Amino acid sequence: MEKRYTLELAALEDRVVMDATALDLTARGSDGWVNGAYFAQTDAQPTGTGHIQSFLRIQGASAKGVTQQGYNTAARPLQFDENTSPQFTRALKASEVPTVNVGGQMYKEFLLDINQKGSQPLLSLDQVRLYTGAAGNLHGYDPATKALAGTTLVYDMDGGGDSWVKLDYRLNSGSGSGDMLMYVPASAFGAGDYVYLYSKFGEHFAANAGFQEWARGTGGSLTQNTGSISGTVFADDDANASYDSTEGGLGGRMVFLDTNGNGVVDTNEVYTFTDSNGGYTFTGLMGNQTYTVRLVTGDTESLSTTLGSVSLAPDQDLFNVDFGVITPRNPT
Repeated sequence: MEKRYTLELAALEDRVVMDATALDLTARGSDGWVNGAYFAQTDAQPTGTGHIQSFLRIQGASAKGVTQQGYNTAARPLQFDENTSPQFTRALKASEVPTVNVGGQMYKEFLLDINQKGSQPLLSLDQVRLYTGAAGNLHGYDPATKALAGTTLVYDMDGGGDSWVKLDYRLNSGSGSGDMLMYVPASAFGAGDYVYLYSKFGEHFAANAGFQEWARGTGGSLTQNTGSISGTVFADDDANASYDSTEGGLGGRMVFLDTNGNGVVDTNEVYTFTDSNGGYTFTGLMGNQTYTVRLVTGDTESLSTTLGSVSLAPDQDLFNVDFGVITPRNPT
């Protein structure tokens, strides 16, 4: 017998699956959260140098066990280990970065491609910071204060504690294939702002084969480690908060994911309408998240089930998240 989920009132949580330790992305399909951003191992692009249109290429020393660091800008000269060609290191606007809708929340998607020796394939991504500014040629990063002159810090991987990401070059074949996708909440960015991405590699596992590069994401659907939530909106004739065999489903009803918990459908929140049998489904939902599922009701209607939240694990499909509707014709 299928288990039914009765919705209970609960606040939408900020899910951060990470403390001051390493996020291990050395297995295919691995993923995790660091200070509110989502990181996922991927093979996102065809192989071969040149397929990725980078906005930042960090070209440090390749064989001495040193770290590599840098940030994108149109300013010259560059400050750290950035490749000097404007083809590889340049200004970037927030509007250029794909926005991906994941479970009703909007994320900016960035792609990282790494290069390591096959005999020493591990690499650590030790620092990532994102800034916004009004111009594309800002410069002057201060490692002590972690500030970039003229910009506003909008994301810091170490904001919740000293964190780093462990990567394995062997998982993908060749340069230009892409090794990791990073999703940062889009609410941190302004559409007209320039985006600056500072990153540092090699503190835990040294860079040893040339360059690492960042590019805009693919903008495709996020399917890895995602799940679904489904249920039925029904006329609860006996007001017992249970979908009984004699009760019918209600078609054409709006169900939505209330990401900000205000009880109304806002711009960019995901919604759907029930089918003729009252059924609805949300797919492509990111795991390790809590979702608040709500039904839009009429002025004279009430619910026998309580509005609230459900938690979704990676690759989990939650069924029977139902809504019982009481109308004036079948009062309690």
